[in-house]
Amino acid sequence: MFKPLLRTIILVMLSTSRVLGSGFSIYEHGAKASAMGGAFIAQANDATAIFYNPAGITGLTGIHLSLGATVVQPQAYFLGPEIIDENLYSPAKNETFVMPALYATYQINEKLAAGFGFFVPFGLGSDWGRDWIGRTLATNSDVRVLNLNPVIAYKVLDNLSLAVGFEFALAEVILEKSVYLGYALDKYAEFKLEGETTGMGFNLGLQYKPAESLTFGLMYRHNMTLDFKDGKATFELPETTPGVADYLKQILPNTKGRSELVLPSRFGLGVAYDFTERLTAEFNYLQINWSSYDELVLKFDEPVNGESEQVAVKNYKNSASYRLGFEYRLNEQWALRTGYLRDLHAVPDEYVEPTLPEGDRNIYNFGFGYKTGNFTVDGYYMLLLQEDRKIVDSQIEELPFNGTYKSMGHLYGLTFGYTF
Repeated sequence: MFKPLLRTIILVMLSTSRVLGSGFSIYEHGAKASAMGGAFIAQANDATAIFYNPAGITGLTGIHLSLGATVVQPQAYFLGPEIIDENLYSPAKNETFVMPALYATYQINEKLAAGFGFFVPFGLGSDWGRDWIGRTLATNSDVRVLNLNPVIAYKVLDNLSLAVGFEFALAEVILEKSVYLGYALDKYAEFKLEGETTGMGFNLGLQYKPAESLTFGLMYRHNMTLDFKDGKATFELPETTPGVADYLKQILPNTKGRSELVLPSRFGLGVAYDFTERLTAEFNYLQINWSSYDELVLKFDEPVNGESEQVAVKNYKNSASYRLGFEYRLNEQWALRTGYLRDLHAVPDEYVEPTLPEGDRNIYNFGFGYKTGNFTVDGYYMLLLQEDRKIVDSQIEELPFNGTYKSMGHLYGLTFGYTF
């Protein structure tokens, strides 16, 4: 009767991977860069360079402060599963997420600069509710990873700068799913997982300017291990007879679980060119290295449905994005920006699930910049259009959860800057 229980619980833990695919990797940490599709690795000419390429801060004089946020409004729905009705419509609840970013840089001397960044490199959530057809896969998810990132950059030559930084991450997860208790009861238990942990890593940057109008940039962020040692796992059990209730409490105890999640390394390169004194274009290639994420091991402090450990196969693949951005400076105060990026998926078809219904994306960006004295304000809007993800060989359920995921998103952002 309880055969599906453990598999469902494992999927609850695995749903933390929803923040790990390219679809939920947050790359919008500055309005200027985001307006150009994130194509900013080579230019890196404001304080948000701490994220995009910290080598760029050697070109910033004095003290630079930057404070901003991105508002994310995703929309998603599912058609299926095909085994029931391929046209059954299940929408996720529309939600709004705010991703803050804070940066500060200081020019120590003509060659040496230091900086600090606070941003959200992975995150978001989803709420499908408890009444939808895929409730045993996901009902509610909320995952945040906050990075604190001090960096130091050195100008080796007049046209070459190198940088290194240290990353410290704070991670929090709240995940909920329903557990079907079998045909004999025909009821559900509600599972909730809460956990917090920390992680550490490093990042590198390089900026090279072989000519006045041409700039190259490289960035690398190392992978980071998040060890959830003391996750709190609880079950909300349905009303039943006293004997059945006691039995459910025994096989579904409120316990703790442990699992390691490895956030992927990221590598990017960019080239920027000034076509005129007013017009700059940049192209970036970004790779998120998911190939190392082949399985996930989960351990319970107390046996759940008689099992204390499970291994789930994931077989993710490396994902990539191609980014092109333009900035046109109308005058010393105003600038207009636009960009396009193509973002490729990381999750194989057979492992796509409601917590990570990602797919290949076409993303269009528009924005502006305004400067007066030592004060700057940048803004942008992003339209995210995801290609439909039709799943025909699902391996996340004994009865395959085949169907079509559809999603899109709107993102808005403002960044305020001040120079001393």
